[in-house]
This record gives sequence, structure tokens and C-alpha cells, in this order.
Amino acid sequence: MGAGGALLEELDESAEHGWHAVREAELAIEVGHDPVRALLAGERASAVARRLGLGDLEVVGLALQGLAMTCAGDIQGGMARLDASVAAATSGDVPDPMWMGKVCCWLIVACNQNKDVTRAADWCRRVEAICTERDLAPLFNVCRIQYASVQVARGSWREAEQELTGVLDRLSASRRASRLEAVVQLGELRRRQGRLDEAEALFAQAEFHPAAIAGRARMQMSGGDPAAAWTTIRGLLEWLPKDSRLARADVLLPAVLVAQAAGHEDAARLLAAELRQTAELTGTPSLMATASAADAAVAPPDAAVSLLTEAVRRFSAADLRFDEAHTRLALAEALLATGDRSAARRHLALATEVLDELSAGDDLARARRLADAAGMPAGGPLSAREREVLRLVSQGMSNHEIAASLVLSEHTVHRHVANILTKLGQTSRTGAASYAIQAGLF
Repeated sequence: MGAGGALLEELDESAEHGWHAVREAELAIEVGHDPVRALLAGERASAVARRLGLGDLEVVGLALQGLAMTCAGDIQGGMARLDASVAAATSGDVPDPMWMGKVCCWLIVACNQNKDVTRAADWCRRVEAICTERDLAPLFNVCRIQYASVQVARGSWREAEQELTGVLDRLSASRRASRLEAVVQLGELRRRQGRLDEAEALFAQAEFHPAAIAGRARMQMSGGDPAAAWTTIRGLLEWLPKDSRLARADVLLPAVLVAQAAGHEDAARLLAAELRQTAELTGTPSLMATASAADAAVAPPDAAVSLLTEAVRRFSAADLRFDEAHTRLALAEALLATGDRSAARRHLALATEVLDELSAGDDLARARRLADAAGMPAGGPLSAREREVLRLVSQGMSNHEIAASLVLSEHTVHRHVANILTKLGQTSRTGAASYAIQAGLF
């Protein structure tokens, strides 16, 4: 309970006892990743509120109970409590705008945790309107960070980057936890973009944040050091409580892949089984997809194909474009292992189109290596958009003219042309156009 709680125990029950329990619940979730302790503290806060007739405190306690239950994997029960608390908070039962906004933000956090990105985006817009109307700058920043997380998950990376850099500019002199969250989110975006030096620097600023630790492990893995990656991610899993199911689920898939690559096959199977158990407990499409991808990592190629096909389908249904494209690469790899080059090429082409649009550096490099193995021309497939740009290049159009024709920015056209030259192994626009015509690419 801490020193503050011990001092309060000597006093007659008052509102301070309940608000102290609220703070204990917040710290248990945000710092300790301990949903069991958070749930008990939230229940204690609501009990004090009922005895003293404090409606706002009861709503806040109920919201924290919902968030704690969601963190522990009880999505249905937790979201029911969060929905009830948000309905009460926004209808006037919580007159303090700061606490009303926090209750709404906890709902957004819960949606983000279970990857319900559509609902999270909707509530981000609602809370932003409340913040603007009531001039709640700190809460506005928290909301924008949560919205950026939604945009990263959905594959709207340009918008996410704008949100995160804007928040970091506004919080440049701040020591708030929200700034740390923005740093971590931008670090993860940079990792996905393949801007690894920037990602490493950002993760270093948030050294002990779970997402920063997981991000470093992923970079160690992609850098060819699975042993170091396993040490990093195993330490994180040893620290995260078993009851913190969704926090652990966020890192279990990379942990399975790292363990497998480092030669710890028994550990990989145990971690995949834990992820499957959490997925079945929650029933959410994104976690079911993630569990299938983890199961595929420890399965033989024939079984992996069906598991990864299921994962791709579920990621698509959840509107998680990057995860879908990333998983298509694993599916293409499994298909190549079974000798099905035609299907592998199809999934590679679909994945590359999305990854190219996102400028997902690491995954694009992987796609090109797989394309070589699949016998695709000149180091990798062109996306549909790249073929369209190349067709206009072959007609003698400038980047400015192509941008106007396709309603794109000149910067985007320049990036497409650079990617086309790289993929086709050409050094000039004329050479690329000539190659494409000879190879019958359009």
C-alpha cells in the first residue's frame, strides 16, 4: 500500500482513501504491469465511493477495474466496465474534465491493447473534441499518442509520424510519462521503416519500457544476433507478470521467433502455447492471428502454410495492414519450402505493394531476398503502383507529370522511381523502361 496508504489507515474513511486507491491502481497498470493488484485497488476505490456517496470516484474506480481486467485478458468483462464508466463520465457523473478525459483514455488504451483499431480511432476523435472544447492540453497529448499508435497499427505511417513528432515538439521540455510513450512509439515506427540508428537512439531514451526492450530484441534478431535477442527478450518476459496477459502477448510472437532462431525450440513451443492460450481467452481476431503465426513458426512447412494463411485472413479482417503484409512474407517463405513457387510469388507481390507504400525498409529487403528465391525478375516484384509509374516513365513523362496524372506528390513518385530502379537493377529511367518492355512487365 505504501507510506501514503499507511498514513491514511490511521484516519477515518474519507474521499482521500478512495483516490489513493485510484493512484495505486494506475501505478500497478502503468509501472508494475500488475492487473491483479490494479483490479483490487480499483474495487477498493469503488467500495469507498459507494459508502461515502462519491459518484465520480465510483466511476473512476470502475474504469480502472475494466482496464485491469482487459490487461489480464478478460476483454468482454473489462470492456463492459469501461463502456459503463465512459457512459457515466460523459453524461455528467464525473464533473472534473481531467478525470472524465482519463476514463475515456483508458477505454482507448484497452482498445489499442486488444487491437480494436476502428473503435480506438473513433474514441480518439471523441476525446480530442473534448480536449479542444475544454482546453485540456496534457490530455490532448495523451490522446494524440494513442491515436498515433492506432495509425501505426493500421499502416497510416505518415499520419502517425506527424502526430508523434508534433507531440514530442510540444513536450520537448517535459518529463511526463506521456512523452516517454511517444518516444517509444516513434522508435517502433522507425524500426519498421528500417531507420535503425534512429530507432536505437529512441529506444535508448526509454530504456526500461517493454516496447523499447522488445524493439531492441527485434533489431538484434534482424541484425543476425539471435543469441543476444533471446537474452534481451527472455529478460523482458521474466519481468512481465504472467497475469499481464496482453502486455506479454505483445512480445510473445517475436519471442517465439527469436527462441527458435537461437536454438531454444522447447522454449519457443512453450511461448507459442502461452500465446495461443491468451488468444483463445480473448477471442480477438488480431491475437488469434498472432497465435497462428507463432504456431506456424514451430510447425513443419505444410502445417505452417495453413496456419499462416489463417493469420493473414485474420489480420486483414482486423484492418492491420502491416501485420498482414509482414505475415504474407512468412507465408511466402513457407510456400517456397513446400515447392509452391506460384503461390509464393502471389503473396510476395501483395506484401511488397503494401510494404513499398509504407517504406518498410527491413521487410522490403526480406521481400526482395524471397523474390530472388522464388525466381522473380531482377531482385523482386514490382507493386501495382510501381508498374503504373513505370508505364508512365516509359511514355517519357517527368516525375511532375506522373504525379499530376496519378494524383500523388512528386516526393512519392521520386521514391517509386528509385525503388523501381533498385528492383530492376537499372541505373536510368530509360534503362528501366527498356527492361520492362523487353520483359513484358506491362
